[in-house]
Amino acid sequence: MKYKCTHCSHTFELSERDFQRCPNCFWTTSLVSEQAEGAPKQVNIPKSVTANQPKSRVRIPIKLSAFVIVIGLLAGAFFVLKQTGFLNQIKTKSFEPTKKETSTKAVKPEQISKVLSESERTQLSRPFQITVPRQITEDEEKILKKEVSFPAKLAEKPVIIPWKKKDFEKMLTDEQKKRKIQLGWGYEKSLINVFEKNYPAAVKAFKQGNYAEARIHFIDSLAFPIYRNNRQLHRAVVLVMLRPYINDVIGKIAILNQHLVGQNYLTEVNAIFAAYQALFPVLELQEWDKTLTMMTQLKDQIKAFEQKPKDQTVPFPPSFNALDQEIQNAIQAEASPKPDTAINLKALTVDLNLKEKIVHSNTSGELANIQKQYQQALSLIEQGDWSEARNILQAIEFPPELVEDIRIKLEIIEKILALTNSDQNQTASQK
Repeated sequence: MKYKCTHCSHTFELSERDFQRCPNCFWTTSLVSEQAEGAPKQVNIPKSVTANQPKSRVRIPIKLSAFVIVIGLLAGAFFVLKQTGFLNQIKTKSFEPTKKETSTKAVKPEQISKVLSESERTQLSRPFQITVPRQITEDEEKILKKEVSFPAKLAEKPVIIPWKKKDFEKMLTDEQKKRKIQLGWGYEKSLINVFEKNYPAAVKAFKQGNYAEARIHFIDSLAFPIYRNNRQLHRAVVLVMLRPYINDVIGKIAILNQHLVGQNYLTEVNAIFAAYQALFPVLELQEWDKTLTMMTQLKDQIKAFEQKPKDQTVPFPPSFNALDQEIQNAIQAEASPKPDTAINLKALTVDLNLKEKIVHSNTSGELANIQKQYQQALSLIEQGDWSEARNILQAIEFPPELVEDIRIKLEIIEKILALTNSDQNQTASQK
């Protein structure tokens, strides 16, 4: 059967088994059949209660009955609308905040002419062309020509202040008087013999640059005979008296250990600095692409060297085991080498990073990319897209001559954006 909705004037067909509602607006109380559309609407009013009915029955007014029917119909309509999600759509549309559309193109050309001088307008639109290859600045040239020195601790020879026989004898005399303990002529003579046999030989080997041999003699110069064949008495008396001499010898062993560890890696460090020195002739010719390749290889070489496990021990000679255990422990604790201190390439790495940044920025490909970015910003300036033009210009940090041109343009763009914000604030206050 055909129906018409008196609410939205929609005409449609429904079978008798279909739910009676308008498919367009979902109303259920506004449906009329097309046959009855022209006929006057009849309102079914319940018959009033007659006087013959029992007086105990409650009399319901006609208006109240009609009100109950309307409430029921509205409840049914609400249920249907909720099931279909129509209410949710209405709520979403009703409470969806209106987005303000802001645009940096709001400034009109005539407004810009009032804010900017003719010189500023010329500077804003004036292009800048990067020359390829470009002339490097004095600051760039200083960085590229700077050379990092070879690690000083590897290049320098170790320095020590040796003792003499009279120094050793004086120490023995002073310590015996101080502690009021006499070691005896025979034992004191044996201590002096250990010194004379080993310490001068260690100093001689050191002066000749035979540092490994010197270290062995210094270790042997600590091999004192056990006092009265009593190890506890020996440690309590002799080692305490000889402490100034023992500490001095351990200090010299530490210097030699540190130097010998550095010498173990000297070949690799020399290779790294040879590759570093090879950069400068290529930098002088400004062959940027070739220099960049060489720098990448050198940095990989440094990284591989730094990641290589460093041996922190120096093998001791067999005579080391003949020393008293306390002296052995002291040497291992105080004289152990520190490779990271002996070989430090941080200064070289920092210098390479500075040079690499300049070299990379001066390659023809990078300069072309920077010029392309700059041209894009100029196009946005012509279109009046000030905010996006500013973002692109702020991202350009090289070369210095272009950065100076960009600085001037950014100052002018800021004036325009300030005018834009002022106009928008004024419009918002009027609303």
